[in-house]
Amino acid sequence: MNFERAKSIILIILVGTSIFLTWSIWTYEPEYDPFEQSSELIKIKSDVQIVSDVIKPVSILFHGNGQHFQTSNPAEINQMEKQFSQWRFRGLKEVSVKRLQRKFDDFVHEDGSIEIEFSDDIPISLYKTVLNITDKEVPEFSFDRIIIKQKDISGNESAVYFVSYDREKIYQGMVDSKKLRNFMDLFYRGSYDKHPEYIAETINSKRTLFVPENPVEINKLEYYIDYLDIGNLKNALFNYPKFVRQESVSVGEEYTDGTRLMTVNKENYLISYINPAQKSKSFGSSSDLSSDLLQKSIDFINDHAGWEDNNYRFAYMSENEQRVVFRLFVNGYPAFNDYGMTEIEQIWGKEEIYSYDRPYFSLNSVLPSEGAAVTLASGKEVLKQLKSKDNIDFKSVEDISIGYRLNKSLDSKLVTLVTLDPTWYYRVGDKWFIVPFEEGGGQSGLE
Repeated sequence: MNFERAKSIILIILVGTSIFLTWSIWTYEPEYDPFEQSSELIKIKSDVQIVSDVIKPVSILFHGNGQHFQTSNPAEINQMEKQFSQWRFRGLKEVSVKRLQRKFDDFVHEDGSIEIEFSDDIPISLYKTVLNITDKEVPEFSFDRIIIKQKDISGNESAVYFVSYDREKIYQGMVDSKKLRNFMDLFYRGSYDKHPEYIAETINSKRTLFVPENPVEINKLEYYIDYLDIGNLKNALFNYPKFVRQESVSVGEEYTDGTRLMTVNKENYLISYINPAQKSKSFGSSSDLSSDLLQKSIDFINDHAGWEDNNYRFAYMSENEQRVVFRLFVNGYPAFNDYGMTEIEQIWGKEEIYSYDRPYFSLNSVLPSEGAAVTLASGKEVLKQLKSKDNIDFKSVEDISIGYRLNKSLDSKLVTLVTLDPTWYYRVGDKWFIVPFEEGGGQSGLE
C-alpha cells in the first residue's frame, strides 16, 4: 500500500466519523426523570385582555308602557353578554329606515324594547369575535347599541338590531326566537321593579337622552394604589432599551434614545411617550380600518401587561386621527380626571405607535369609609342646570352620565390614595365636562 492510498483511507474514516458524530448530536434525546407535579401550583397573574374584556356595554335601557328604566350594573351587563354571545346570528344586512315606516329616534327607543348601549361605534368585523355569526361574509358596519324588540319576536327566527345612533344606520341579524323570548323573560319582565326610572329629554331633532327622574345615591370611594413597572413600559416602547438615556426633570424622569421620548410624571403618576418619526397624516375610515386600529390598540397594551387592574374599557375611537381611548370604569361608572389619570390614549403613526399617554398606577384595595354615601341631584335638575348656562350649547350635548371624579391625596402615613367622588358629567364630542351646579347644589353628603 503506497502512501497516497493510506492517506485516502484515513481521510474517508475521518469524514465518516464526523458524519456519525453530527448525526448523533442532532438525534440525541436525553432521558429526563418524570416531573412530579406539586399539589400547590404556582399561579402567574395573566394581564392579557380579549375583545369581550375591553369592549363592554356601558348601560342597558328598558322601554315599556311609556316609561324608561336603566342599569349600569356590571353583574347584570355580564349576564346579558353571556346570553347574547351564545346566540347564532345569521343573515346580517342593512335595514332601511324608510322601510321601517318610523322616525329613526322612535325606532331606537320604541316601547317594548331593550337597548344595550356602548361608549362608541364598534366595528362588527372586530365584535364578531364575541358573537356567534354563521354568515361566511359579513357586511362592513359599526354600531353603538344592540336592540331587541318584544313585538318583533315571532315565528322560528326574529330580528336583533345593530344601530349606529350618530350615523342613523340600522343592521339586523336573525336569531332563534325561543332564545329571544327567554332573554326578554329573564331581563325585560320585572325591570320596572329592579331599576330606577329615567325620563326622556329631546336634545335636538336627532338625539334623545335619558336621565334618572329622582336623586341618585352612590358611594364615594377611596383606594390604595399600586404602580406599573416603568421598566416594562420602557422595554416595550424603545427598540433598543439598553441604549436609552435617563435624565431627571422637574416633573420626574425622561427616557430617550435620541428620537423617541418617554416622560414619567411622578406628580400625577402619568407616562407620556412620543415618537415624532411616526407622525402621519389622517386616514380615511372604514369598518376594516377601524377594526384593525382597535385590535392593535388592545394587543399593544397586552404586549407589556399594561391593563394592570383590568378596569379599563374602550371609550372612544377616531379613525381619521388614528386615536383610541380606553377609560377607567369603577362599579359600572366611568372615571374622569383633569390631568388624564383615568385614560389610556394611543395615537398610531405610519408603522407603529406615535404617541401613548396613560397612568402608571392601578387601584389596589378599597378603603372602608363610614358616611361615604353621596346623593346626587336628579336628572331633571341636571337638565335644568345645563339649559340655564349661557356658555353651554344644550343642543350640542351628546351624553349625560354619572361618573367618578378621581383625585389623589395622602393618608396619615403618607401613603398615596385616590378618591373617587360621584359627580354629574355631560359630553360634547369626545370631551366630558362636569355639570356646573352652584356650590353644594349638585350633591350632598360629601365630607
